Amino acid sequence: MPDWRSLIVEWNEFGILPRSWREELSRWRGVYFILDHSDGKGYVGAAYGPENLYGRWLTYSKCGHGGNAKMKGRNPDDLRFNILQILPHDMNVDEVQQIEKSWKDRLHTREFGLNGN
Repeated sequence: MPDWRSLIVEWNEFGILPRSWREELSRWRGVYFILDHSDGKGYVGAAYGPENLYGRWLTYSKCGHGGNAKMKGRNPDDLRFNILQILPHDMNVDEVQQIEKSWKDRLHTREFGLNGN
């Protein structure tokens, strides 16, 4: 797997990710960014549940929107995923959410992107 700082995964690649990549992504909690390259809008999210980043991204692979209201109705083939920040696998969920909030503020994804909260 490439270094996480240069990793970009297209939505349609989730089903073919090598096992070693899936295992690595399952080890990390983190904050991620989804770019809809059709219009340049972005979404910041956090992964801290079962299987960490891989588990969270897997939810997008199933429906394209991951349950996020502003992502519904978008073409999942236009989505690109990358990691903004890797976090310890045992970091407290509240801390992860605070870091996620900080990224949303800095990238203005509530005002100009796809974050509704």
